This record gives sequence, structure tokens and C-alpha cells, in this order.
Amino acid sequence: MWKSGPMSWAEVPAVSPESVALAKRLKREGFRFVGPTTMYALMSAVGLVDTHLMGSHRRGCSGLWPE
Repeated sequence: MWKSGPMSWAEVPAVSPESVALAKRLKREGFRFVGPTTMYALMSAVGLVDTHLMGSHRRGCSGLWPE
């Protein structure tokens, strides 16, 4: 994985260990149609992960990365 952030779309992950764990927990709680990719997309949408490319003007908007 990269240290500072993704430089191309090929480097942007579709899942993470956290999204896998979240999906498993939600399935145990009775949720359906939740998987690691869906949970990673949710985490990205709410700002828990920043998947913007390094050259993007949106990079860092989540407050996760220094400018």
C-alpha cells in the first residue's frame, strides 16, 4: 500500500480490513446485502477513508491527511 496516498485509480483499494470486519459484524446483527466493498464505499462517503488521488483538489477534505 502507499504511504502518502494513491497516485492512480489502480492503487485505490476496494476493501480494507476494517470494511471486512464491519460487514461481518453487520451480517451477524441481521443486515443483508452488506459486503466489504459496500462498507468501504460507505466509509469513503462519510469521510472515514480518503480515497481521492494525490493530485486531486479534493484530497484532504476529510481531514485525514495533511495538505
